[in-house]
Amino acid sequence: MPTYLNLPYLSLGIAAILAGAVVCLPRFHGKSPRRNALLCLLFAASAFGIALWQVSQQPTTVLLDPWIPWFEADSLDGLPLVIYAVVAAIAICLAPRRDVRGLSLTGILILVLGTEITYAAANLTALNIGWWISCVPFVWNFFDGGKERNVTRIALLSSAVMLTVASLLFGSTDVHTMTSISQASLIFLVIAVVIRKGLFPFHGWTLRAFESGPLLPTALLFNSHLGALLVARSESAALPAAAYQILDLICIMALVTALVTSLRGFIEKNPRRMLAFVCISQASFILAGLSTSNAAGVMGGMLHWMVVTLASTGLIGILRILEVRVLDVADPNQPLGLAVRAPRLATFFLLCGLALVGLPGTMGYCAEDLLFHGAQERHPILGIFLLLATAFNAINLLRLYSTLFLGVLPKNVIEISDAMPRERWPLSLLIVALIVGGLFPSLPVAMRRSAMELFPLDHTHDQNHGNTHH
Repeated sequence: MPTYLNLPYLSLGIAAILAGAVVCLPRFHGKSPRRNALLCLLFAASAFGIALWQVSQQPTTVLLDPWIPWFEADSLDGLPLVIYAVVAAIAICLAPRRDVRGLSLTGILILVLGTEITYAAANLTALNIGWWISCVPFVWNFFDGGKERNVTRIALLSSAVMLTVASLLFGSTDVHTMTSISQASLIFLVIAVVIRKGLFPFHGWTLRAFESGPLLPTALLFNSHLGALLVARSESAALPAAAYQILDLICIMALVTALVTSLRGFIEKNPRRMLAFVCISQASFILAGLSTSNAAGVMGGMLHWMVVTLASTGLIGILRILEVRVLDVADPNQPLGLAVRAPRLATFFLLCGLALVGLPGTMGYCAEDLLFHGAQERHPILGIFLLLATAFNAINLLRLYSTLFLGVLPKNVIEISDAMPRERWPLSLLIVALIVGGLFPSLPVAMRRSAMELFPLDHTHDQNHGNTHH
C-alpha cells in the first residue's frame, strides 16, 4: 500500500510557483512583480518544508502527494526541494532591477518549477517533464542572452533528449526501482548527466553561459544540480551490479573536471570566467562523492551539494550587483579597490568564497573532509585531485577577491552603494547557514543521514571511518 502525505503539500507548492510564473508575466505583474514572485516562492518553500517534516518522521518511507501521485517526497529529495525554493527567492532578492524586467521573472519561476518537479518526481514521466520544463526559459529566450545562448540551448536540449531516450529504454517507470536497466539506457543516462552537469570535456557550455548569459538565472540553472539528482536516484535504485562499473566513470570524470577547471582558472582575468571555473570545479565534487559508494564520500557529496548551492549563490549575486554599479567590473584592467566603498559586500564575498573552498568553521570544511576520505578510498590516486583542486580554487577565489575589492579605487568610481537591505539580509542568511553548519556539523549530517542510507554502500572500508566522522 502506498503512503501519502497528510495534505497535498507538493501539489500546492508547485502550483504556487506556476501561479507566480503566470502572475509575473508583463501583462499581469502590476507594480510589484518581485514581491509577487517572492510570496509565491516562500509559500512553496513552506509547503515543501512541511512535507520535509513529515518525511523526517518516516525517513525510510516514500510519501506520495494525495492529489497528484506523480509527486513524492522522501529523505533524498525533501531537503533539496526546500533549499532550492529558498535559494531562488534569495536570487530574486539580489537581482538588480534591470534583471527582473520583462519575461525574466517568469523565466526564473519556470526554471524553478521544472527543477522542483524533477526533484519531486515519483516516476520517469514526471522526471522527464520537469527536466524539459527547466530548459524552456533558456531555449525560448526568456532572458536577455548573449552571443553564446545557442550553445546553452543545444546543451540543455541534448541532455533532455538523452534522458528521454534512457527513460524509454528503462524497463520500469518507477524512479526507485530501475530493475531492468540495460547497458544502452545507462549510457544515455550517463551522457545526460555529463552534459547537464558540465563535466569535462562538456564544461564549455557552462563556462559560456556564465561569461555572456544572464548571470543569476544561470546560477539557478547551475545550482539545480539535476545531474547529481539523477546519479543519486540511479545509485539508490535497485541497479544490477554491472551498472556500477559504468556509473563509476562519473566519479573519475568529476575528479578530472575538478582538477582541470581549477588549473584553467589560473590564466583567467575576467571575473565571470574566473568564478565560473571555480564553481564548475567545486560542483564536480558533488558527483565524485555520490559515486564513491562509501559512507564518507556519499555524505560529503550531499553536504557539498548544500554548500555549493548556498555559497555560489552568494558569490554570483554579489558579482552581478557589482557589475551593475561599476562598469569596470565586467573587464577590470587593475585591482578595483571596491572594499573602500562596499565593505559589507566585500565581507559577504570573502565569507562565501572561503566557505565554498572549505574554510574550517564552515560547512564546506566538513563536506570536503568527508569527500577527500571517500574519494581516496574509492580512487586513491584521483583522490589527490580533489585536494589539489581545492587548493587551486582557493587561490583563484583570492585572486578574484583581490581584483574586485583590494587595491586603489579608480578615479572614475566616485561613489557606489554598499549592500542594501534587500541584499544584506539574504546574504546574511546564506552566511549564517554556512557557519552554523560548520560549527555544528551534526545538524546537516543528521538531515542527510537517512538519504545516505538509501545508497548501497560498501562498508568494508568505512566502518571505522564512519564512527569517527559521523
